[in-house]
Amino acid sequence: MARRYFASPWVEAQRARLQRLVDCAASSASSEPPRALDVGCGRGRHSLMLLEMGFQVTAVDLDGEALDTLRQRERGAVEKGTLKIRSMDLEAEDVGALGHFDVLLVVNYASRSLLPKLLQLLKPKGLLIFESWAQGNEHFATPKDAEAQRRLLRANELLEATSDCFTVLAYSHGLQEDYEGRDCVKQMICAEKRPCPGRASPVSEASRWCLGRLLEVTDASFLQDSAFGRDWVWHRPQSLGVAFGIEDLLQLLDGYDPEAAQKEYLVWWPRRRKKKAAALTSASPRGARPALWDVSMVRRRESTTETLKPQEVRDFLRAAQLKTSADVLQRGEGWTLVVSQLQGAPALCDLHQRLFAATGLSSGINAYLTPPDAIGKPPHVDDHDVLVLQLAGSKTWTLLDDARQTIREQVPLTKGDVMYLPQGIPHHAAAMASHEASLHLAVALHRRPMSYSSVLGALVTLRLMDPGDGDLLPAALVEEMEGRSQSFAAFGAREHWINQLLPMHLALVRALSPEDLDVGLRREFCAVLRQRSRDLAELLRSPGADLGMPVGARRQRALLRASVRGSERDLEEAAQLPEEDFEALACAAFWVRREYVMDPRGWCGPVHRRGATLSSERPLRPVQCLAKPPALALERSPLAGEGCRLDWST
Repeated sequence: MARRYFASPWVEAQRARLQRLVDCAASSASSEPPRALDVGCGRGRHSLMLLEMGFQVTAVDLDGEALDTLRQRERGAVEKGTLKIRSMDLEAEDVGALGHFDVLLVVNYASRSLLPKLLQLLKPKGLLIFESWAQGNEHFATPKDAEAQRRLLRANELLEATSDCFTVLAYSHGLQEDYEGRDCVKQMICAEKRPCPGRASPVSEASRWCLGRLLEVTDASFLQDSAFGRDWVWHRPQSLGVAFGIEDLLQLLDGYDPEAAQKEYLVWWPRRRKKKAAALTSASPRGARPALWDVSMVRRRESTTETLKPQEVRDFLRAAQLKTSADVLQRGEGWTLVVSQLQGAPALCDLHQRLFAATGLSSGINAYLTPPDAIGKPPHVDDHDVLVLQLAGSKTWTLLDDARQTIREQVPLTKGDVMYLPQGIPHHAAAMASHEASLHLAVALHRRPMSYSSVLGALVTLRLMDPGDGDLLPAALVEEMEGRSQSFAAFGAREHWINQLLPMHLALVRALSPEDLDVGLRREFCAVLRQRSRDLAELLRSPGADLGMPVGARRQRALLRASVRGSERDLEEAAQLPEEDFEALACAAFWVRREYVMDPRGWCGPVHRRGATLSSERPLRPVQCLAKPPALALERSPLAGEGCRLDWST
């Protein structure tokens, strides 16, 4: 049978999603068909489509003549009550009187004041299908008046309007060639309303506020928030405080040479003697940007991932001469640029130091520059927490369940947004279809190496093995400590206390030695660690119930658990030590963990110095750490709590 309507291509593309709503309603206990609201319905071409699919439709428009045509055409549906026709001025009347709907359909109509009210009419899990003219369309069709010009949608405006309580399923913005017989510029979205209204993350507004404070004023309250280490959090702060964009990143890549960059990395981070540093630096070719450690290029095509070798990356960048976002679109060939260890870039040093001052966690900064409608890295799991700062364009982050089989959440990020993602959540990011490339920074926060599992692993190891009399701990002891810490961490999922930070973590990191801690705080620290030693002993005796970890990791978890069998006795014996002995052991355990994390791995913060100079023969990443806290020194400045500014430029 021939169709009685001609739906727009965007609406037609969402037919399968609409049909699933009808099928779901038909299979449920409810006998009511799903309800759909067609805003600005005109003569009802989309109302007819919805009726035919099985929806109960409310068609609304201010054009009485067009509504009369629809009423005459669908007199039977009106009489049966499956089609309700309303003539009303939506911008002047109360739209709440229309009720709530499973589908909200808006085509070629936009009102900024009305849109938030319309979105409230959608039920949880309801479907929004919206398309309208966008800025740039005036080059193809002259607006009839100034009001029509003002109604043209800005770039990503629909994404911003739906970011608080919708999951974006499809989005498009830009030139549409021969779209319903004409060239035009349109913005289009299909999104599902979240069951939890008014939130773009599964946590409280307080958590989002704390995340914003962390970025805006170096406030450490986010570490104590209930979401930290457990749930992802989205926020749009007033300012990210980062003056860095696509052109800044591409400028850093000008003249990039991987060999020279590696040499500079070996010089800059370990702070070797100036004479040796000068010799290595002079070997770098003129024009190189050696402040970068690594640049890689990734491209996803269908189900395969392509990568380039370092020399191929160098050759591609030299040939492409990428300077702007437009260059990435024209000559980037669909590649995602991944630039690692950007905390050395002058524009990002301040952000890096502020976050270190606020969290006391080792970190690094990577940048991901992705062309529109492309996925860079495939789904993966990070072993650290991530702060995502969206600096240009937009990306949709797909968060998966632990087994990677179903979508847990889809989070659209636009310029200025920030998201916190705890370790262990499988995810991938895709740049949205747009007229510009997408750039985000990923700030890694290494939480697990400073968690209860790691500190207690160090505590047991130091009690069982002789650290010796030297400044550095034996490599065998450090390896044993790392292995035991990882095994302890396997006894709890991401949100378990065993993988969280100590409540006084930041004060412990900032203190140069245990003597710098207030007596009361030192006693509180020891009391907490003593109790957690007993708690972990009980946990080790547990029968190994499912702790929410991925099914595929059960065998690995079993092996890790087996490797620390018997450690419950060591933990209990440590917890029974006299107060003075336990305090010495607890402080040594935390400082050993801190030195191991912050010194050979840490990129910032505490540095071990022998006398006044750093050993020039020290390897880049030694398996060693300090045994004596008083040997600790900080680079150039003490660690501050508010507005920390450490100068790394020299």
